[in-house]
Amino acid sequence: MYILTFPSTHMAIYAEKALLQAGFSVGVMPLPSSIKAGCGIALRVDDYIVSRELLTKNNIVVSEVYQALHNEQSTEFSKVN
Repeated sequence: MYILTFPSTHMAIYAEKALLQAGFSVGVMPLPSSIKAGCGIALRVDDYIVSRELLTKNNIVVSEVYQALHNEQSTEFSKVN
């Protein structure tokens, strides 16, 4: 699972709409407290490469991308370049 952050709430909403219209599975979530980037709203996606390509084509800016790594006690987020 990947977490996409955005520079504004409006950009996050536009991104969700574009991804849903294209048939992607996407979830809206508050920005995890361990991530210090973006507007406070993030999107959860399964395939960040294809998702980001679609968003770029629609002139939607993604601030940062994180991969969620689950273990028995918690979830850690690793920034994707």
